[in-house]
Amino acid sequence: LGNARVRFAPIVGSTVEAVTPMSRRISLRAREAGMVIVAAGDPGQTHLVKGYFSALADAGQTTVIYVWDILDGAGDRMHRIQGQETVQGEPDPAAPWNAVPAEVMERIGDRMMGELTAWLVAHPV
Repeated sequence: LGNARVRFAPIVGSTVEAVTPMSRRISLRAREAGMVIVAAGDPGQTHLVKGYFSALADAGQTTVIYVWDILDGAGDRMHRIQGQETVQGEPDPAAPWNAVPAEVMERIGDRMMGELTAWLVAHPV
């Protein structure tokens, strides 16, 4: 991971309840990988990770769409990780996040951290 010092911005588009299990999983995976996570305002930050989420209820399922942008210190996008997960079951169209179990969000966190770690290894600071 080189000298990477990564900060995660607050997630956009999801509920706190849906994001919490994913955030815990990301923290765990970061520790396992030896990734240095820094707080906002840390002058040594080398990368900023921004996550954007949507949950769409349709035809007896909920689809979670996610995009993670990895930015450099100047705010320029260096890399993008994106994907989606589908949850079966009749969702509430007014509250689609209620149909998304913790396991799905943890899986998204695992996938993102695997891709982020691999990218940081391939592009050391």
